[in-house]
Parts: sequence; structure tokens; C-alpha cells
Amino acid sequence: MLPRLLPMLAVPAEPFDSSEYSFEVKWDGIRALAAVDKGGWQLWGWERADYTGRYPELDVLRRLPAGTLVDGELVVMDPDGRPDLRRLLRRHGLIDKWRIRQARRWCAVRYVVFDLLYQAGRCLLREPLAQRREVLLVLCRQLGAPEVQFSEAVVGNGTALYAAALARGHEGIMAKHLASTYRPGRRSAAWRKIKPRRQDLQAFSQ
Repeated sequence: MLPRLLPMLAVPAEPFDSSEYSFEVKWDGIRALAAVDKGGWQLWGWERADYTGRYPELDVLRRLPAGTLVDGELVVMDPDGRPDLRRLLRRHGLIDKWRIRQARRWCAVRYVVFDLLYQAGRCLLREPLAQRREVLLVLCRQLGAPEVQFSEAVVGNGTALYAAALARGHEGIMAKHLASTYRPGRRSAAWRKIKPRRQDLQAFSQ
């Protein structure tokens, strides 16, 4: 059975460029890890709270190879393609099974995955981030499910992606060292969260 790991955490940072880092959108949603084994699939979040029953449409994850464990973010998009955290939180708090089944009609959730921690039961925590993501991209393409989305990234051009992300209404970006290992439950400078400064928000509101 795969371990129910805690998510790796990032430190705050300012926008920067570096060929040693990949940069991706910081998705404004609910962090969640998912494991697929022969007995089915599980989804959990902070403090290992079980989210599996809240998102039945993500049952598509069971089509991933047994022994897969991924890290990602539950996200809801508005009609303009911007994350709608408020609507997601309304759905996340549902406990009635009938309402949960109906929720996908007014609050379609996608699971945006950005890291692969186990593959076919093999631990990848000590493998470089770049290598983990290469395999994850292949798995997502093979899965071919719209409910599960690979978080695209660029290498080097962090400041440009930061500006583009703010312009599209995202809350910022993440910078991750390409050689970084995954440290469950730990905060590491190898991962950096870059969120808007006041002057940035003012510039994009004009």
C-alpha cells in the first residue's frame, strides 16, 4: 500500500529568471494528493484529510497504473478561465451524498497534477523534479481524461510567466528547482511561491 504522504511546501520569493528552475502557474485551489492501487484510489489533503468521497468524478484516476501517487491541486474555473476558489470551497464543504453527486453540474472540478511521487510502486521522492515530471506528463497523456490536467511549466523565464499569470487572473506562480527532490511535509527553498506585490496588483488593475 502506498503511504499517505504530506505535501511538500514552498517559501515566499520575488519574481526571478533562472535556467535551473521551472516555473508554473500557482493554482488557486485546494492542495490534494492522490494514490492509485489495486484496491482503488484515494484523495487526501492537509493533515491527511480524506477527500475521496467529495469528488466522485475523479474516479477516472483509477485508470492510472497501480502504484501511482501524484501531487496536485483541485481547481474550479470560471467562464473566463480564471480559478474560482470561492465556488470550490462551497462544493468542498458538502457532506450529503446526493448533493455531492449533483455538484459537478454547477461546480466542475479538475485535478491539476504537477508532481509524481510513486510510479508502479517505486518511490521517486529522491529523483530530480525534472525526471518526475517527464514521467508524469506521459501518464497524463495516456490517461487522456479532461478531469485530470498536467500543470505545464516553462524553464528559465520566470518573470515573463509571472506577468502573464497575473494578467490572466491567477494568484501567482511557483518556481521549482529542476534537480529538487520531494520532501513530504517539509518547507524547502527549492520550491518558491511568487505571489503579487501591491504594486503588481495596482499595475494589472489599471
